[in-house]
Amino acid sequence: MSMEECIRRESGLRDPQQVDRLCLDQAKCPDGLALLAPFSNLVSLSIQDAGISSLETLPPLENLNTLKLSDNKIRGGLESLKGCPELEKLYLAGNQIVNFEALQPLEKLSKLAWLDLEGNPVTKVDGYSKRMFE
Repeated sequence: MSMEECIRRESGLRDPQQVDRLCLDQAKCPDGLALLAPFSNLVSLSIQDAGISSLETLPPLENLNTLKLSDNKIRGGLESLKGCPELEKLYLAGNQIVNFEALQPLEKLSKLAWLDLEGNPVTKVDGYSKRMFE
C-alpha cells in the first residue's frame, strides 16, 4: 500500500491538524516523507518496515515524542530529526547504521530518553555499550 493510501486509511476525513497519531507501517514511500507535512500536531508516528532509506524529506514535527522507524534501510541522515525537538522515544532497530558518526545528530535531541538500535551493525562495534552510555 502506498503512503498516501495508508495516510488516508489512518486519518480518515479528519483535518490533518486534528490527527495526533499515525501508524503507516509497511507503507511504501518512494517519494519520501513530505506527505506528512500537514500533520504538524503528531505526537506518535510509526513508519516501520517501509523501505525508508532517508529522512531528508521528514517535515518538522514539533510535537512528536515517539517515532518508530524500525526495519527500514536507514544508514544515517538523522539531521532531519532536529525538527522534532520533543522527541523522547526513537526506534531505529533493524536498520543499517554502521558507525557512531551517523548517530551524532541525536545529541541535539535534549529530551531523547529511549533509543532502540538493536540489529544495527553499530551495535557490534567494540565499546558500543560504553560509548552509548557516556
